Amino acid sequence: MFLSFKDLQKQVHFTIKNEINLGLDRIVRFLEKVGNPQDQIQVVHIGGTNGKGSTLRFLESILREMGLKVGVFHSPSYRFINDQISVNGTDITDEEMMAMIEVFNKHGLEEAGLTEFELQTAMAFYYFAKVKKADIALIEVGLGGREDSTNVMNPVLSIITNVGHDHIGFLGTSVEEIALHKAGIIKSGVPIISGEQKPAAKNIIQKEALSHQSPLYFMEEDFSYVIGEEAWGGEQISFLSAIRTINNLKLSMQGEHQAANASLAIMAYLQLIDKWNMEYDERVLKTGLLKAEHPGRFEIIQKEPAIILDGAHNKEAMDALVNTVKKRYADRKVVVLFSALKDKPIEFMVSQLENIADEIIFTSFNFPRAASAEEIFTKCNHRKKTFEEDCKTALQMAVSSLDEHSILLITGSLYFISEIRTILT
Repeated sequence: MFLSFKDLQKQVHFTIKNEINLGLDRIVRFLEKVGNPQDQIQVVHIGGTNGKGSTLRFLESILREMGLKVGVFHSPSYRFINDQISVNGTDITDEEMMAMIEVFNKHGLEEAGLTEFELQTAMAFYYFAKVKKADIALIEVGLGGREDSTNVMNPVLSIITNVGHDHIGFLGTSVEEIALHKAGIIKSGVPIISGEQKPAAKNIIQKEALSHQSPLYFMEEDFSYVIGEEAWGGEQISFLSAIRTINNLKLSMQGEHQAANASLAIMAYLQLIDKWNMEYDERVLKTGLLKAEHPGRFEIIQKEPAIILDGAHNKEAMDALVNTVKKRYADRKVVVLFSALKDKPIEFMVSQLENIADEIIFTSFNFPRAASAEEIFTKCNHRKKTFEEDCKTALQMAVSSLDEHSILLITGSLYFISEIRTILT
């Protein structure tokens, strides 16, 4: 398995740009050269600031329970770049990746000038259409939507989980500007499902859907959920809509925000079976929701003492994480290990963590935009704080401070979580 594209380049020659460069021209031209594989598969396109990964995993599990061959493209990686492309839970192999690069080289990859993410996107489309022939592919937006390299096909369904303050250096500073990027995945006549609640963002999504004559379904207007009494003992919800009411749905993932993500996936399932003229199957739905897994999202790596990984990398995600910890672990000593990217709202996230932490350790990791541990440390007012630039050493420090009444919460950048997860697993 390849940890990075540099590892892949050691096995097969190609050139690639390690940068963020929004725009569709490069990938559109390249996909034409390899036969436009994105037009040969059914796709659900999933965007949003938070929750898109969990929504994808709930929906993937439901569709697999239906017996479908489900392709998934997500980012960033959990551990290896292979795990970003999978079919029915099996990652693309090293040999398949190398063979695909050889094919791409014959079609002008060298001259295409693609970024890493654009190459991954092209590989995902080609893999699902030509290699594994998936029945349906769930494609997660990388950054924004309108100019994201995944936004080159006509999906059967689009989902915008929500609009939050993220990637403001690339997408804009206001909710309206960010929403305009997210709403760019809406296509003519293609149904769109959204969990967005803020009036300003909803207005942008509504205008875009109207201009494309796309049926639009908003959470709390067209469908909703109610959390059951046993929610914090292993989430249980009821789903409500004009189409159907479904009770006693147990979820595999913890936190009220996961109830919202599951509801988006349920609404997507109902839309898809309607499009395909298939019968509703409650067993498929309930089993799928209970089997869904999403590494790095309130993932309990160890139970005693508890070690939890959560990629809370912006304001909204951090709010959700802090609320979950307060409700589930109010009686425990909480040790936090945190790192983040420079362009994130670090001061706000740290202030939130101060509300639940008994001890905070700040660190850094190997990524171009990672903030230094000392830089984050200076933004913290907690009485018991320290920093260590090397994340392996910082992890050892954190683990050594645990006892049977403690939990270790490792959080921050998804890239940081990926690196720590590699060390732990």
